[in-house]
Amino acid sequence: MKLRVGANWDIAFLDAVKGTSVDALFGKLPFDIVGGARPGFVLPQVNRNVIEKYIQACHERGLEFSYLLNAPCLGNLQYSKKGYGQLVDLLEWIDQAGTDSVTVGIPYLVDLVRKRFPRFKVKVSTIARVNTVRKALQYEDMGVEEIIIDEHINREFKTLEAIRKAVKCNLELIVNNICLWQCPYNFEHVNHDGHASREGEEDQYCYLQYPGYLCLYRKLMDPVELLKSPWIRPEDIRHYEALGYDHFKITERFKRTPLLLEHVMAYENRRYDGNLLDLFTLPRKGAFTPVHLEYFIQPKHVNIMKISELEKVFDLEVRDLIQLDNKKLEGFIEHFKMKDCNQISCSSCRYCETFFEKVAVVKKEEVERAAQKVRNFSEKLLSGEIFEIPRSHLIFRIPFFKSLLIYLLNWRRKREEHITS
Repeated sequence: MKLRVGANWDIAFLDAVKGTSVDALFGKLPFDIVGGARPGFVLPQVNRNVIEKYIQACHERGLEFSYLLNAPCLGNLQYSKKGYGQLVDLLEWIDQAGTDSVTVGIPYLVDLVRKRFPRFKVKVSTIARVNTVRKALQYEDMGVEEIIIDEHINREFKTLEAIRKAVKCNLELIVNNICLWQCPYNFEHVNHDGHASREGEEDQYCYLQYPGYLCLYRKLMDPVELLKSPWIRPEDIRHYEALGYDHFKITERFKRTPLLLEHVMAYENRRYDGNLLDLFTLPRKGAFTPVHLEYFIQPKHVNIMKISELEKVFDLEVRDLIQLDNKKLEGFIEHFKMKDCNQISCSSCRYCETFFEKVAVVKKEEVERAAQKVRNFSEKLLSGEIFEIPRSHLIFRIPFFKSLLIYLLNWRRKREEHITS
């Protein structure tokens, strides 16, 4: 088994995973000309120098590093001299930094890297939604070394087996994804995230992750969706190894080291005792690196006082409101080896609903209150209330007052972190 883990840029984490199955890290700048699959403001605000030193630290410890170029859209920048030059400049820096591979989201980047930077190994991101034999074969024919399989087929065992038998390249599965199964918001969400991590677009709008709110709202209003999400329990890794899969990916890149290490060790030991939701990216106080608050101070685009309400919206611990005892989920996966969920509706099957009722503990009233806060905020994006900017906001367009507000926000954040610790 090989584990691939998101880089939070803490070199101490690299030392902590010595002797484990971790063989590679992945990450990127919070903002670059390509963008990625996470908005830049949720990621640690590192620069090129930090990344160069981190890659060196990886190599010193026998670990590989993959730079992410996994946005689903380049905004057509590749069709101009300036844009093409910017792409090549970024790739030249990635090369000079010593990156072992690049993880790409679109075929154009596969071809560009193959043409201009043949030293790199090329991995195909889950963003490409490789979920059939034919699509996997087509990417292999492009010359990629590894494909990260669409996580939404993690429980389609016949398809996974067929893909593994059809291609020779490495295949990787994401183990701790908590997206809605076959999420209708997914394409919109990753496309938004790609633009919200592209250098040069930071000041064009204030990205507020509308699809993410809808996703969280549905999980809270109908918590069985958490059971339906395409995650893989640490104990169930063996079922995928039996199909020929031995590369597994652990997200996210904005987890603090203690939490990230906890997740690695759960999969390393193939066992987790506790609430399974602990292994996923759900609202959890103090678990993630601080959000880049400065991004949201955009008084020409939004009402920043309304934006501040987000703090209350996400002031919750999903793991305290909903309990999924991992031990009680033993055997849950067996159903999916025999049944094809694509051929039947949840309402006529009800396997997950019945299982959920047996194993889950839900604080129903508190969950519904939390869900309503999420819904109320998302409604302000539709009504336009979030864009009703008072004249008083003009003061924050003055650099001094904007800087003062940023200073005060950072001071309060550090104070709260100190109190928490």
